[in-house]
Amino acid sequence: MRDELLARAETGKVLPTLNSVITELFRVMNDRNSSFNQIFNIVKYDQAISSKIISIANSAYYARGCKILNLERAMIVIGLEEVQNIVVCLAFLKEMLQRWKLSQRDLATLWKHSLAVAYAARALSTKTLAEDPEKAFTVSILHDIGKIIFYTFGDEYQRLVLLAPKTGRDLCTLEQETFGIDHQEVGYFMAVKWRFPEEFCAVVREHHGTPDGEDRLLDIVRVADAFIDNPTADLGAEGIILQGEKERILSETARISELLGVADARE
Repeated sequence: MRDELLARAETGKVLPTLNSVITELFRVMNDRNSSFNQIFNIVKYDQAISSKIISIANSAYYARGCKILNLERAMIVIGLEEVQNIVVCLAFLKEMLQRWKLSQRDLATLWKHSLAVAYAARALSTKTLAEDPEKAFTVSILHDIGKIIFYTFGDEYQRLVLLAPKTGRDLCTLEQETFGIDHQEVGYFMAVKWRFPEEFCAVVREHHGTPDGEDRLLDIVRVADAFIDNPTADLGAEGIILQGEKERILSETARISELLGVADARE
């Protein structure tokens, strides 16, 4: 089973949008002097993403009675940080979930968790001033990419996803017992192959570990991930912060899901 999982991960192609948009977005987001024009110049070459951003700008949430017909105006209306988040979400949905032909149920389960962790990590980064909030958001969207391959096994993997919260056992342990490998290792294999930044690869590989203070970005994702899995868990001061942000995290997750057309998905 381990060999089969890695073989499926190996056959996954690095798709054009993932290469051109996400790689450039990583580069720009890592530059604290990045500008609106840099983001615009990345997005404008992808017709599908550009069209979606214009559509979102004309949605009830943003529209102010004036029809928006061009990308630049749409990005101004939405705002730079929100555009960055939307682009990452679109690429994740389009290139890393839908292209793998996951069922609607499995796509919804993975999407809902990843987006909620992203908003929790961003909230924690903002409150603690420990890491760049947008970087925390982006890596959190990507932290569970290894699960994509597991979900291609259908009901066999869905059984483990449901079993983990019922038994209180860690999902990675169940994966190791069943498949001989967990989604962290498979995800790391994919992250390296797709040339994610090193700090992103580290998060993908070790996000189920216990926060240890050695890697702040990794620790933020660890806490956010644990909180979304179990909001009542004792996560110390950071857990208290996230409890205070819980309603905002849930509402933002629902809002972005609706904007991207996945609000009606059910786990």
